[in-house]
Amino acid sequence: MAAPSGVRTCEDFAEFQELLRVMRTIDDRIVHELNTTLPTASFAGKVDANQTCKELYQSLREAHASREKIIKNCIAQTSNVVKTLREEREKAQDDVALLKQLRQEQTKVKLQLEGKTNEKYLVFVAIQYKAQVVAGINYFIKVSVSNSTDECVHLRVFQSLPHENKGPSLTSYETGKTKADPLNYF
Repeated sequence: MAAPSGVRTCEDFAEFQELLRVMRTIDDRIVHELNTTLPTASFAGKVDANQTCKELYQSLREAHASREKIIKNCIAQTSNVVKTLREEREKAQDDVALLKQLRQEQTKVKLQLEGKTNEKYLVFVAIQYKAQVVAGINYFIKVSVSNSTDECVHLRVFQSLPHENKGPSLTSYETGKTKADPLNYF
């Protein structure tokens, strides 16, 4: 299932979430897809089950690739906006409108992680980070995702070299962590 051609950005996050929901339909209805795609014993001779199964598998792969591309694109766009807003915030620390816009962008990053993990995070506060210099910088960030428990998520955010003109992007994450868990390179 391809993305609608009119969707180019993730500026309207409600629209982005709806797009992802629609793109997950094939995953959500996999049992139905299998039942309608694979032939029963009475039709086994009339339909090439191997070819039909390959086509279903290919459509699943295309749907996943399309979804991943859209998510990565949104992460890249949002990361660039967050980077710019942080730079502006450093210049004008008391600018309320700027702080509000920064929070909105951070919420987008949180929702992108929720889209990848299929989890809902009511709290999303960075509590620790460390950096690893590679051909750019990997930031490893411990994020508290609950007020009532010690539940955390560890994120790896890559910042490419300045000459590449790319913003930071979420490259990996680990769920099921606690505040006591050490923040390791992963």
